[in-house]
Amino acid sequence: MRPNNFDIIRLLLAGMVVFVHSYDLSGEAALSPIRYFISSRLAVECFFVISGFLIFASYERCATLKEYYANRAWRILPGYWLATTICLVIAFSRGIFHVGKFLLANLSFLTFLHPNIDGVFDHNPGNAAMNGALWTIKIEVMFYVLVPSLVWLCRRVQRDAVLWSCFVLSLVYHWVLRNHESLVVQLPGQLSFFMIGAIIYYHLALFKRRGWWAVAAAVVLFAASVYTGWFALRPAAVGVLVLAACFLVPHFEGPTRWGDFSYGTYILHYPIVQLMVEAGFFHAHPWGTLVLTVGLVSAAAVLSWNFVEKPSLGHAKARKVRQAALGATANYPPAVP
Repeated sequence: MRPNNFDIIRLLLAGMVVFVHSYDLSGEAALSPIRYFISSRLAVECFFVISGFLIFASYERCATLKEYYANRAWRILPGYWLATTICLVIAFSRGIFHVGKFLLANLSFLTFLHPNIDGVFDHNPGNAAMNGALWTIKIEVMFYVLVPSLVWLCRRVQRDAVLWSCFVLSLVYHWVLRNHESLVVQLPGQLSFFMIGAIIYYHLALFKRRGWWAVAAAVVLFAASVYTGWFALRPAAVGVLVLAACFLVPHFEGPTRWGDFSYGTYILHYPIVQLMVEAGFFHAHPWGTLVLTVGLVSAAAVLSWNFVEKPSLGHAKARKVRQAALGATANYPPAVP
């Protein structure tokens, strides 16, 4: 597979979320132009598409279910634990130790049950959540659990029929619960984006040959979804456009030549933004503080990659090499026809 733009696209998407949350959490009118040009909703949808592509690819490369889950755990958990630890440090630094509910909710990926720690960020205008960006991690983990079953079903029925059925059922779920915002954004409602990523993964050769025709259709679909408000038009359009950016445009690394900083940017930015809001920096100097925040988040992401995420991935790779030496990877699952 030729070089792709996954790393730089994910970093740009994570940056979009940082900008939007800076405005949402500070409530500063001076930053309102952000909302006209950047959408955190679109960024998250693109993340789900990319996850659908990469997680199906990851599963197909693994020799065993144990290897698949181990690889997923080494990628997601160390950074997630770091983000949780930072929230605890913020609370402990203020002499607040009643963090049991918050910690339990985070360790179980059910952050919505107790997103805040009493006494921390209570007066911030946006909300008091310690890390409101982590709600998507729960959906990611649920998807990790779902993928093996879906691939098993694909191999025994008809692959495209299974994937497209999941896509349609997700759209039906979204339509039925369209007036229940807290439910419609959960896994069934987001599954359509995952499925588009998976479908393009299994038809990647065709996508590379005919992708620009698909892009033209996706632009029309996306414009129609914005104009009409019809969600059903959105997942396919978003999926084609973001994966076209990954595969069909010239390869560009930028800062990602030194590492994959997107995950650290996404999971660590929220408490940093909350601290800037609480300190009054956004109120005093909105745009200057935004620049400072981006710098701090970037530094945190670089440290996270080099001292937490990269070593963890290295451990997973070393583990895979050891397994290969023992013959554990001799029988890879066949590609789905």
